[in-house]
Amino acid sequence: METNNTFSFQRFRLLCNQSLVINKRLITLWLGGFAGILFIALFIFQLAADFVRWENESYLSTFVSLFFVMGIIYVSHSFPAFSSKERSMTYLMLPASASEKYIFELLTRIVLFIVVVPFIFWVVANLEGSIVHQFVPGLTHYRCTFDTLWSGLLNHGNWNGWGVMLAFQGVLFVFCSFFAGASHFAKSAFLRTLLTFIILMASFSLYSYLIARILGMNGLHPGNDRVLFIHSKEDGIVYFALATTLVNLCLLAIAWFKLKEKEA
Repeated sequence: METNNTFSFQRFRLLCNQSLVINKRLITLWLGGFAGILFIALFIFQLAADFVRWENESYLSTFVSLFFVMGIIYVSHSFPAFSSKERSMTYLMLPASASEKYIFELLTRIVLFIVVVPFIFWVVANLEGSIVHQFVPGLTHYRCTFDTLWSGLLNHGNWNGWGVMLAFQGVLFVFCSFFAGASHFAKSAFLRTLLTFIILMASFSLYSYLIARILGMNGLHPGNDRVLFIHSKEDGIVYFALATTLVNLCLLAIAWFKLKEKEA
């Protein structure tokens, strides 16, 4: 089958089917392992809260923590075929274009994770709560609903359209960073991406500190509380939402061009 640089839904469907057939056991193990870890984690957190102090908001903090931890680990394993030369050659020779392979990785590593994990959390949380409640009646808040989680999230901040976009792009930034890192680093993508991020942040902080010391800007504070073109908190939210969106697009572009480079 000849391939080109255009996107073909038929080839994309075949690529998805092939991946599902080959990795169905691994997918089953991953889902089962995630559900098991979530079940045990919820029980430990409830035990630490002595069960009676476990509130509905506790589900929110647990969900957010596990969502990011498991998400980073999962996204860090994007482009698994690049871990060895032999697997890379086999992957690059698949009858699919670069755009189809890229979109497949993007959908399965980021989009599906964001969509599927909340549903898994809801199922496991309610199952675990019902089981534990049978043995520990003191666990009164054992029902987890998305309404409760959403209400708890809204109570932690003043949300509007740009605020929601900033939060969404902030979540995507975490995933896109490790997605781009996985496309660049063949091995130990998680550790190398994390180390790179720490070095960049430390270098930027040191650079900013030195510039402030050299120019004598330590005690400088604008009289009207403006920072460049940011006049208010709302302007800052808009600015950072747009900036984070641009950064995410750049990270996705890095992953795309890295895949094209390997196929060249």
